[in-house]
Amino acid sequence: MVDDGQPPSGQLSGTARVEAFSDGVMAIAITLLILEIRVPEHEPGHLLEALGHIWPSYVAYLASFLTIGIIWMNHHSFFGRLRHLDHVIRWWNLMLLLGVSVLPFPTGLLAEYVVHGEQRDAAAAAAVYGIAGVMMTIPWAPLWWRLVHHPQLFEPGYDAAFARRETTRAYPGILIYALCIAIGLFRPVAALVLYLLTAIFYAITSQGWARRAARYTE
Repeated sequence: MVDDGQPPSGQLSGTARVEAFSDGVMAIAITLLILEIRVPEHEPGHLLEALGHIWPSYVAYLASFLTIGIIWMNHHSFFGRLRHLDHVIRWWNLMLLLGVSVLPFPTGLLAEYVVHGEQRDAAAAAAVYGIAGVMMTIPWAPLWWRLVHHPQLFEPGYDAAFARRETTRAYPGILIYALCIAIGLFRPVAALVLYLLTAIFYAITSQGWARRAARYTE
């Protein structure tokens, strides 16, 4: 069922309520990330050395911070194009938030075990982080695919063809995280670096290559 009509005076619209709720979940998740970086145990006078020893915590934090930040920006753009919501979009949005809310846990695992843990533990930590990445990437395809079949949910100026193009942008992320999981089973440190590079790549291309190119040719 599609939300119709205007909300009562003083109340948020359906899209605004979902976006506000989603913003709250992402804000909490991105704040919890820093709690995974703890002051390391150290001998007196060796704090700086101990801080350098936990460098995986910094890399994992940065990768997760950028990932949630990019999701937040894309989420804002997605809902900014909608006039109405339906129950399918609400459910897939919840699935997206499930992945976001889980991310602080695998971030902690990655920081703790990927370098200083036993090989099997490091591989497991790298794989769990990649699974969380897949969980955050999968919902984008059905969210956009819903708009392919229901373009009336869009604001004026967008259509099914636009939604179909955006749908294809979700699939590379799934493949990239799946590849990182496979690499992490054998080279956990390499997977950690790849997770950071993936986050940086999506930060650079969050608006899409076509839009970037168009901006440069204007």
